Amino acid sequence: MKFLGFSLGGQNIDLEWPGGGYADLHNNFNFTALHFEPSQARLRLSWRKSAGEWAKREPWAELHLLFEGVSFLRIKERDPEYPLTEDGCLVNICLTPQNVRDEFENIYFDEDAEPDYDLTLYFQSEWA
Repeated sequence: MKFLGFSLGGQNIDLEWPGGGYADLHNNFNFTALHFEPSQARLRLSWRKSAGEWAKREPWAELHLLFEGVSFLRIKERDPEYPLTEDGCLVNICLTPQNVRDEFENIYFDEDAEPDYDLTLYFQSEWA
């Protein structure tokens, strides 16, 4: 996987981009949408800035990541024991080897990530 214009941050909950850009997707943003266009092999992930006091200094109201050429997409069901509010809280984001595609809850530190690794997002309600 190749990212254009951003990279995964070192805390596995954040994004960084040139010019000092930084977004903490766990604390300062709530996940709002996943939109997949199979005919275009395009995936759009969206976040909205948290209304919490701690996120007031965040300069972006929304963040969107667009992925093109998507050849694999798997979604793990949420745990119904969690309230729906936990669906928008990212626990981690990392690149994972293809041979562990079913291990959503594991965190892989991306220092040695290969170009064919998958992007995995895991949320508080255990959906991924």
